[in-house]
Amino acid sequence: MKKNVLLVFFILFNSSLIAVTHTVSLDASGDFTVIQDGIDASSNGDTILVYPGTYYENINYNGKNITVASLYLTTQIDSFVKTTIIDGNHNGSVVKAINGEDETAMLCGFTIQNGTGSIDQYNYICGGGLNVYDSQIVINNCIIRKNRADYGGGIYIGGSYSGDACPTLENCLITSNHTYRYGGGLVLSYWASVTFSQDELCNIYFNSGAVGSDIYRGGSDSDPIHVYVDTFTVMEPDAFFFSDFVGSTIDIQHGKITPMNQDLYVSPYGDNANIGLTEDEPLKNIYFALTKIASDRLHPNTIHISEGTYSPSLNGEKYPLNLRSYITLDGVGKEQSILDAEELSCIFYDYDYQRDYTIRDMKVVNGKQIYSGALRFYQPRGAVIENVRFENNTDPAIAGRSVIASTSLSAFILDSTSIVLKNVEVVNNHGGVAVGLGPFECTKIENTIIKSNTPNYAIDDWSGYGLLISGHPSYENRWFSEVINTEITENVNATTEWPNAASALVVTNKQNADFINCTIGNNDAPLSGEGISIEDGSNVGFYNCILYGDDPREMYVDGRTYPNTITFSHTLLEGGQWDIAVQGTNTFNWLDGNLDTNPMWEGIGEYPYYLSTGSPCIDAGTLNLPDSIEIPLYDLAGNPRIYGDMIDMGAYEWQGYG
Repeated sequence: MKKNVLLVFFILFNSSLIAVTHTVSLDASGDFTVIQDGIDASSNGDTILVYPGTYYENINYNGKNITVASLYLTTQIDSFVKTTIIDGNHNGSVVKAINGEDETAMLCGFTIQNGTGSIDQYNYICGGGLNVYDSQIVINNCIIRKNRADYGGGIYIGGSYSGDACPTLENCLITSNHTYRYGGGLVLSYWASVTFSQDELCNIYFNSGAVGSDIYRGGSDSDPIHVYVDTFTVMEPDAFFFSDFVGSTIDIQHGKITPMNQDLYVSPYGDNANIGLTEDEPLKNIYFALTKIASDRLHPNTIHISEGTYSPSLNGEKYPLNLRSYITLDGVGKEQSILDAEELSCIFYDYDYQRDYTIRDMKVVNGKQIYSGALRFYQPRGAVIENVRFENNTDPAIAGRSVIASTSLSAFILDSTSIVLKNVEVVNNHGGVAVGLGPFECTKIENTIIKSNTPNYAIDDWSGYGLLISGHPSYENRWFSEVINTEITENVNATTEWPNAASALVVTNKQNADFINCTIGNNDAPLSGEGISIEDGSNVGFYNCILYGDDPREMYVDGRTYPNTITFSHTLLEGGQWDIAVQGTNTFNWLDGNLDTNPMWEGIGEYPYYLSTGSPCIDAGTLNLPDSIEIPLYDLAGNPRIYGDMIDMGAYEWQGYG
């Protein structure tokens, strides 16, 4: 390929009647001191020859079929690639080729770094290092490093229906780039393609991001790509490294690392050069541990996360973390292991059908991303979130999810989708629904608090509520949820349009859900609405629950599209069944033991929804529950779940005092 590059140069050089070589140098000895000035002065066929130095700028080919190159083009000396740097200075894509450049356009012999991407026509931030759209530019002998974007941390390749997006990559190193969404090293959008040289092989490794740490090939109806590399992060990449849904192939000569089929240890004071096998020699970053650890169904592994704060500014942590099957992320406690995204992105992503993983014993704070402030699932199978506190996470989008967002098209996959939330706190988060789940075949929430979550008040008149559990309208008797010993209190919904302003809970789309010993109270829809909304063919049971103090009413049931069935047993419902706002056709099963009175909560202290002495809810519950229900040993405060003659109503068991 070096001979080919030289041949191109000498053809251009000796065709001076139609092509000009413009020189750029920082010491003003050339024609220009700024690369973009040389590009602006050029015409098709010209060459911009750049002398060594660090150029803090962002360049755009502007549709010109020109060569922009370092002295590597004329000398073939590798050191010029490292010493001729275009630094985007964290101010957009470093290089843009987005206006139909053909295969005679070339970028050759640079280090491309510190780019942050550019907003495309769909309002996505794309291409930290290079943003290539409808272009066939050749990228030769470049190092693309330390760039970031939402789509394509290193390189974004996008295209329209014309099919003109097919750049060529020759002998490039793509490393240490990061994406907040797709393709840490490289992303290809729906109608784009790429040609990897089979003679001058590229190297792609140690990139990071939410989906496809090294490469993401987007679009289920796209054509496969064929990747040829000398060195990739691992020899046998799974979807964590190369996310693809269309049958793309990859040919790898060498792996940069061998995955470790053992537990790994991480500390904010560690070092990624350590082996990471003991607490005394930990790795520094969780994202790197996820890269290094093996995902093995027969040998599940754990990443032990020691005490401390893991954030971009303090220890260089990179979020979102790309979750992996059969891996447990294990902190040391809700107040000890703190994952802080510093409002740069969400914290966790599971997009590639991952399964049987656990997140536990940590605090997750300051996540911020559209549609998922902290954690985003896509068809999780066997996901467990245990003993985790989510706080001050934000979704800046209308109708978003401030903490947990999920979706599942599980009608189209064979494996069942399931998630468990146990001993989880979702407190003081902002924007949209705090926790949005479904449609999943199995959802279980136990000993969880969803409290004081609010709208994103930067967006006028939009929602913010506690919990959404959704099935799918095309399937009946498929979606099942159990919510046990759970408190949903003091959440706010600012929607102005009734009846869309449920502040605590929404159950919808033919979801089957049982609520056992739940306390749902003091949620507020100040402009209009209700605490609980049950909609569109759902089958919901409330057993041993307290539903009280929600403003302006407790419940709305909408059976206009599909009829709902609601069962109450040994449940305190303020206003009783006659105060429920109803539309359409619905069935209400009003069983024994229901109350309409003040539950007499303590109102103060660590557990303000604990029952005070004399509460009518004491010993007023029942153990005649749906067959699948298993009562936990302890209530939400950690006390025995049954004290006295019978189980109480609500999430907190009276213990003989208060």
